[in-house]
Amino acid sequence: MNTPHRIKTRYRTEQPSGFTLLEVLLAVAILLIGLTAMFHTAHSALLRMSIAKELTDAQNACQSVLNELLAQAAPIRPDTGKTMDRLPNWRIRVDIYPASQPDLYVLHLSAQQFSPTDDTLIDTKYQLIRWVPAERVQLPDEQSMPFGISGFESLFP
Repeated sequence: MNTPHRIKTRYRTEQPSGFTLLEVLLAVAILLIGLTAMFHTAHSALLRMSIAKELTDAQNACQSVLNELLAQAAPIRPDTGKTMDRLPNWRIRVDIYPASQPDLYVLHLSAQQFSPTDDTLIDTKYQLIRWVPAERVQLPDEQSMPFGISGFESLFP
């Protein structure tokens, strides 16, 4: 007689499709970490971009004032701080120093940043130095010069 063959049957246990709660929470945590890093990087880039724009505007204003001083026939005078329209917390300072060569003066322009709250000097960010002939310079008197020769030499450490 024939022996009955055993029929092998597979019993499938149906597992629900989808993700577990732990997998979803882990994916969300990784996504949040990535988004936080991305937003921090974007914020830093925007901050640095605004600082660079401010420095560029200060540099351009300083160059513009120098060009105006050198182009005009009027005598060049020291000035403690011209304010800029686009940068209200910045000033262009014009200093004049005697040069080591006779009949020459050193024209020193600097863009200085001041605190908006108490008007104290934060930092001097940009400087231009040019030599000008003595006939272009008008000094009120020797005491009004901001620094003597030693002050000029301190510009070059």
